[in-house]
Amino acid sequence: MTEIKLTAAGINDQGLVRQMNQDNFLANRQINIYAVADGVESAPYGEVASKMAVETLEKVIQELKVDDDVTPPFENVPGLPLPARALKYAFREVNRTLYNFSKENSKFAGMSTTLSALWLNQDRVYIGHVGDSRVYLIRKKIIQQLTSDHTSLSEKHPDRPPQDMELYEDVTHASEHELSRAVGINPDVQIQLAGGAAYIGDHFVLCTDGLYGQLRDFEISEIVVKNPPQLAARKLIQAANQRGGKDNIALVVIQVE
Repeated sequence: MTEIKLTAAGINDQGLVRQMNQDNFLANRQINIYAVADGVESAPYGEVASKMAVETLEKVIQELKVDDDVTPPFENVPGLPLPARALKYAFREVNRTLYNFSKENSKFAGMSTTLSALWLNQDRVYIGHVGDSRVYLIRKKIIQQLTSDHTSLSEKHPDRPPQDMELYEDVTHASEHELSRAVGINPDVQIQLAGGAAYIGDHFVLCTDGLYGQLRDFEISEIVVKNPPQLAARKLIQAANQRGGKDNIALVVIQVE
């Protein structure tokens, strides 16, 4: 099997309305970990929460030894691949870090953020997700949302019982409403995991709601498939701002080669 490679570009933008930018992204090509985070606006210091989330995630993934020959610090879940368990552990460490920081520093009490991440490990993609940022897969010009929006409306009416890990072909539809999950609010957090194969020609898009709130999915797909990642990212920001730029945006565009 041919080893796949990723070309990626990340960007964030304040937009045209917000007074500050509370969104952050991660694009580490050395260890192939990518993420976006959107600080929760209704809580204080969202910009601190999102920045801390992506930085902590990067640090934890860098330090993890994901090898069958070592004893990992995370729980064994039958049937769940080791990298998926590692990513779940990393998310819980991010959540614990933010939660403890806000408890120890009353000024930051209640700060929280969304977090959506994609990790390429041994030619397979693993996705971790909390909140209403999104991860999309574009394959053969067809765009599919791989994450579920964690909102009060969608989680009151789940399409199916929770699973340890979801396949690309088995995702729920999104809904726009109040967030029901975020990183940093509680001592622990429920994490959505997804994963599957990546094929040459695939594109992945990680983005906060400032992008998909302005552009339809098919518009995102058209821009991404027609342009290399760096240019696609800039064009997506430009298109969102042309529609009003009502929110901050963080996004990462990934091309599989």
